[in-house]
Amino acid sequence: MKLFRLMGQIHLWLGVAFGVQVMLWLISGLVMVIIPIEEIRGEHLRHEVSEQAIDWSDGALPLASIINAQTSEVVSARTGWLAGQPVWQLETGDGPVMIDARSGDSLSPINAELARNIALARQNGLGEISAINRIAEPPREAGLSVPAWRIDFEAGDTTPPVTFYINSQTGELRAVRTTAWRVYDVFWGIHIMDWSSRENFNSWWIKVTSIIAILFGLAGVYLTVHRLWMMVRRRKAERLGGVGT
Repeated sequence: MKLFRLMGQIHLWLGVAFGVQVMLWLISGLVMVIIPIEEIRGEHLRHEVSEQAIDWSDGALPLASIINAQTSEVVSARTGWLAGQPVWQLETGDGPVMIDARSGDSLSPINAELARNIALARQNGLGEISAINRIAEPPREAGLSVPAWRIDFEAGDTTPPVTFYINSQTGELRAVRTTAWRVYDVFWGIHIMDWSSRENFNSWWIKVTSIIAILFGLAGVYLTVHRLWMMVRRRKAERLGGVGT
């Protein structure tokens, strides 16, 4: 009976610990499915990049001229648009470089004025720009390991305050962040039990919780088998007692 009571206590407290985590999983999962992921990512707050072809007759320089002007080896090149102007995006031995397709001038690293123009060209119905800052070491929410421009927009008539993160080398709008995204990010960390990087699915918290769940289940199996065995013994004793009378 002492072992039975001990297993009962173990099962109880393991159940409490595991139950709390299960509730956190359910709550965080509910929060994450309430709002569509497209809204969390801010896809409705930005315009997509224009796929318009470059008019080469409008003074745009040919690729050969662009490559010959570079001081490092060009690995690849493709055309694109940046804040309404045609550009060549080169991959070089020194990293990505954005080149104005008309003048041949290098646009990398992106300056504050161009970063502002990129943000204005990509925003969709947002408020006024309240701040523009270049960040040498962007925070985790930026999703960048290189310096970035942070563009903050005030709340618009129908939009919340929004933050754009723009790659300072390529001018790419890397991330759109809102309060909704940050709340979602917290619950995502709770859901996968990684409160720092929000990316590790093999944290020690997950492993400990898995062990607790297994021990909880084993204790439950023991208690069930023990109760069934005691029930069988009791009924057998009652039958024997009835026969004896």
